[in-house]
Amino acid sequence: MEPLQTRTPKKNWMIHPQWEDRLKWAGLLPFARLVEARDHISRLNYDAALITCLVDRWRPETRTFHFRWGEMAPTLQDVSMLLGLPLAGEPIGPLEETVGWMHNMDARFQGVRADVGPMTFAAHGPRQAWLHEFQIEQFGFPDVPMTAVQITRSLEAYLMWLLGKTMFTDNHGNTISARYIPIAQEIAEATEAEHIIQRSWGSAVLAATYRGMCKGCQLTSHGSGIVGCPLLLQLWSWARFPIGRPEIRDGSWPPDELYDAERIDMPTFGSLWTSRKRHFGHNQLRNCYPAFTEQFDLLLESDVTWEPYSEDHRDEAYPGGISNMCTRDWAYWMTKAKIIFDIFVEEMSQQRVMRQFGQRQLIEPPPPTVPLPPRVHA
Repeated sequence: MEPLQTRTPKKNWMIHPQWEDRLKWAGLLPFARLVEARDHISRLNYDAALITCLVDRWRPETRTFHFRWGEMAPTLQDVSMLLGLPLAGEPIGPLEETVGWMHNMDARFQGVRADVGPMTFAAHGPRQAWLHEFQIEQFGFPDVPMTAVQITRSLEAYLMWLLGKTMFTDNHGNTISARYIPIAQEIAEATEAEHIIQRSWGSAVLAATYRGMCKGCQLTSHGSGIVGCPLLLQLWSWARFPIGRPEIRDGSWPPDELYDAERIDMPTFGSLWTSRKRHFGHNQLRNCYPAFTEQFDLLLESDVTWEPYSEDHRDEAYPGGISNMCTRDWAYWMTKAKIIFDIFVEEMSQQRVMRQFGQRQLIEPPPPTVPLPPRVHA
């Protein structure tokens, strides 16, 4: 078999300073910083071979990865610590595109940028190439100031990219789903925090990723893709396993970095590998799927970092501290509530991942008392 494809962006977007308040109100600023194009880093390199090796070990029956020494799975703790997304809030879904979205969106963006023609779209949503025309550098930023309308509409285009290409990659290759338009428009046009619905972005990302792995582990055709949030899977693997992990030459976060006064804009734990201040050893090979498969087969229990977010690890990686969004919703990390994205309802098996929280895990954990019926998962 060949590695699955990741429908992830080839280039990241820059963030305009006047977007920051609205992104903060929506709970998306730490994640936006994580995938921001800054300095020499214009994109994140997704390791399709590594992600596919994880999907190969995913079992839909238990919602866990099966290794020779036991089970593991991404949890809400991983979403908080790695991505900095909020867990408290309204569920994301069910999602549905609004009637007449093509005409309405075309009217909103008409004349925002002189060199851009009418919106190009498919039945699923606007085309990515058209949305990319509204990146802030296309307006001449930072040399040319942008109007308030340009800032708002470029933020709406950015949010479509952020949701459709990094958080929920259920896109159709060259388009972004129109189902995200109402959320992007709401956040972009907000003038106060109260105008934005507080959403449980973190649980939605985890639910979408669970569903993506349930689908991906059963795919066999050439060119099959993994949906959900591949970034979460990659950062989760790097945090816990030595396989495919980039070499970090600079091991300390610069203390003179300027951060948000409320400590929201500080780095997430996932920034350990995506920060502009990090320099990776460029000694990784391509087409590592067979090699990674063998390494996972031979991986020992002692090679696993079971608790990568301990205070010692955090202090070593970030002596200046991390974003308070990483730990704000700690009370939800072991919830037994079902997690939701769109029409998908997923269930976490806490008894199977207790070792990841420093607790005792049974060798043969009991089955869930009230499992999801097959009709719901279908």
